[in-house]
Amino acid sequence: MKKVLVLILALPLLAQAQTVGVKDIPADGENTTIEIKKGAKSDREFEVVTDEDDIEGDAAPLLKDARANWKKACNDWKAETKELNNKDSQILSMTCGKMECSTVSMESTCRSKAKYKLKVRVK
Repeated sequence: MKKVLVLILALPLLAQAQTVGVKDIPADGENTTIEIKKGAKSDREFEVVTDEDDIEGDAAPLLKDARANWKKACNDWKAETKELNNKDSQILSMTCGKMECSTVSMESTCRSKAKYKLKVRVK
């Protein structure tokens, strides 16, 4: 009986809440956030983003010219996409995709789905 009584009296001493002291942090502004997380520390600085665009060359009466127009559109897209390279993001891969041509009303047009992977800074 004495062991049970001692255990009941000692139980509140074992079940103490964790406390965190926050001192010298100004909390009078609008955008003050204090975040406490439990578990493994996650310091991912970058995230890989995959996206795609449509590439379409100008229509031309000859299939050879339509293919050349698509090639020019592909090169223009690559040049525009390379502008995304900066200190906060970096292109990992990019492709213009497979060219598909179609002819409507005596004019051929070539198009494709371009894809790229970009490493973007999260913070």
